Amino acid sequence: MTNPPGRPLTLNDLPLAELYAARLDGQVFQIADSWCVIDEIDGCDTRAIAAGQLVPPRAIAEQLTAAWIYGVTPEPRRHQFCVLIGARATTVWSARASVREIVRTPDDVHTISGVRVTTPLRTAVDLARYAVSPPAMSPSTTSELSALLARLLHYGQYPDVSAAIRLCKRGSPAHSALAVARFTAVSTPLFALRQQGCARRTAG
Repeated sequence: MTNPPGRPLTLNDLPLAELYAARLDGQVFQIADSWCVIDEIDGCDTRAIAAGQLVPPRAIAEQLTAAWIYGVTPEPRRHQFCVLIGARATTVWSARASVREIVRTPDDVHTISGVRVTTPLRTAVDLARYAVSPPAMSPSTTSELSALLARLLHYGQYPDVSAAIRLCKRGSPAHSALAVARFTAVSTPLFALRQQGCARRTAG
């Protein structure tokens, strides 16, 4: 089975039955609605390309999908995308994806292998704003969200939560207060990640 390096296989390459058979034979693994040959690295670029197959080119991967592309959380069951208000591109190509219209600045988005993705900072702020509200969350889920926000800020090389809090306050007050409150719980896990990184560099 041949395929250009870094480009996941889709139904345009092989019928679904053949792709499933190849997966059973251990030749490919599934990623979003695409498949990668088994010796392909499951990395940031590959995940971005696979996510981009779910939606039109104007869509921007955000929230859990962006976090997954960065490798800091497992692949979500339903992928999350946004488009700029007025883009008129809310059609999705997969039942596993949803698209919402929203305002974004150029600083909120960058491109990975041709796919637009919200930055780690923007992704963290969006998750802090729009994840399930605390009354519906168990203590373990709240802790998991704090850990995820910390991993995103650490991935983006932010030493603390100050940049995230500043960005939170630029948005709707209804969501900003919740997001700021959530980031107050992120300092401890973020500090722990920084310490682990320092320890690995020292050991190396």
